[in-house]
Amino acid sequence: MALESHKTNPALNMERAFSDNIQNALSLMYLAKMGQKGNHKKERYGLPAFNVTTVSSINAAFTAFEMLGSSGLLAFSNSALKHFGQGDPIYGLEFVSEYIARLAKKTKIKVATHLDHGDYISDKGRRVVQAAVQMLSSVMADNSTDHLAKASTAIEDNIGLTREVVNMAHPLGVSVEGELGVLAGEEDEDTKSEFSTYTNPDELEKFLKETGVLMLAPTIGTMHGPNKGKPGHKVKLNIELAHKLLAIANKIDERICFVIHGASTLYPEIVSYATDILKKNDLNKSLNNNSLEKWQNFVGTDWEQVKELLKTGFVKINTDTENRQTFLASLLGAISKDAAKIDIRYYDTACAEALTQSYLKKLIMAGNYGVWYEPKIDITKFCFDLSKNLKTAIGTN
Repeated sequence: MALESHKTNPALNMERAFSDNIQNALSLMYLAKMGQKGNHKKERYGLPAFNVTTVSSINAAFTAFEMLGSSGLLAFSNSALKHFGQGDPIYGLEFVSEYIARLAKKTKIKVATHLDHGDYISDKGRRVVQAAVQMLSSVMADNSTDHLAKASTAIEDNIGLTREVVNMAHPLGVSVEGELGVLAGEEDEDTKSEFSTYTNPDELEKFLKETGVLMLAPTIGTMHGPNKGKPGHKVKLNIELAHKLLAIANKIDERICFVIHGASTLYPEIVSYATDILKKNDLNKSLNNNSLEKWQNFVGTDWEQVKELLKTGFVKINTDTENRQTFLASLLGAISKDAAKIDIRYYDTACAEALTQSYLKKLIMAGNYGVWYEPKIDITKFCFDLSKNLKTAIGTN
């Protein structure tokens, strides 16, 4: 079966067989948009896309997916791939794709692997996207911003570049995510913008039809990074614009799925855990780097607004910052308990279990459980608490 595209754009090849239990992201997203769990249709649910940067974070994500019977989406930024590849993102792609393929063979859930913010404007970016099409099951063609020029890309250029990626990826069964509009903030050194622009509804139909993308990241007020707004204030998303954009997309093809970038939630319990450690151990004073103030100023995306978007047809929820914060808070906790532990596996295990808790939290919040089989844990007993080990947090200890 092939999902039809517009005019001469190639249809997405849905017959492509990836490695065991790996699928393209669109196939998992469409199930979520339709509320499909097993053989039953229920309420729509979200598909959190976890940006993973270490082997332990990949392992933690698989643990969470398998505990809940969830659809899994693992996303890799260019910076993460360089980290995995010792500076070479292509080698990083080879490593993560082979590693995940090995893990997927042993599981009963379905996962997708995704290149986040693939740049098809620069020569280096093009090489990474081209390699990702060969090694992952989904890619993002982020051509809305020319990061070198620090300017938004003309709509015709965005369409042309994105269409090139679609023409290359869709015949291979690799789903493509496009972006229309510019998202402000900094995710890492390769993904940052000092300005933002909302997605223009007048350009949306043209973009979708002429590129053939079936996954779209519109800009509606979210931001990258740990400071998405002013401390003490909720980030205000443009829900009215979101509804307008969804209505346009659904008229073109109901299988088009929307993506929320910059959707990390700032968990109060994580902030409290970290700030209590900094205060109790007087680490902030000894470090002399305003760590306490930075933690107190972190502002995430309001989850209640994200839930409203999920109900209307947004599906993929990009999360990175919240998991980085969880990792860091856990590391602070482990060091405060024993700062002279020679066995570094002690710290690695603590952080990996904390990441698993963070992934479980977001999957449950998004309703992404019981998709492939009933959860192996009682989700009503799960307590997101970094002062507890994983067994205690899930209520089995």
